[in-house]
Amino acid sequence: MELNFNSVETIPVLNASAAFKTDSGKVFKEDVDIVPTIIDKSLSYIPWGSDNNMPYHIINLIESDGTLATCQMFNPEVCYGSGLQYNTDSCGGDVKREVEDFLLDNALPSYFLGVCQDFKHFAFCVSVVILNAEGTRIVRLIRKEVNFFGLICKNY
Repeated sequence: MELNFNSVETIPVLNASAAFKTDSGKVFKEDVDIVPTIIDKSLSYIPWGSDNNMPYHIINLIESDGTLATCQMFNPEVCYGSGLQYNTDSCGGDVKREVEDFLLDNALPSYFLGVCQDFKHFAFCVSVVILNAEGTRIVRLIRKEVNFFGLICKNY
């Protein structure tokens, strides 16, 4: 029997359960000081931990426990609710068609659920807004995974 030491496990031989917990202060404590990585004279970024892989470690810890993963989805789903509702009843035909076309080209339920998850796990999100050629209308809305981005600092 394999035990996951970050959850509640049933011990069948004893007909009992045991709760295992990990001191997150030790899991995420770095052995070295985190310092900005300098790109050039005017730009640097703060790495995600000493190996720049902390988001991956967080996601692996969450996904390694089915109960935790399910519970971590609870808050984003509650924040998101049943999704955004749009109402074009008072709009003209052209606006109504534009809204419907936009929603066909952009998976907003998936986008907003991902954004809620990013806020929950990492306290920020990254979105790409693509405008039409004239720059007057949003044509695409894309969520980028946060773990590919660091905190960019402008050096003064």
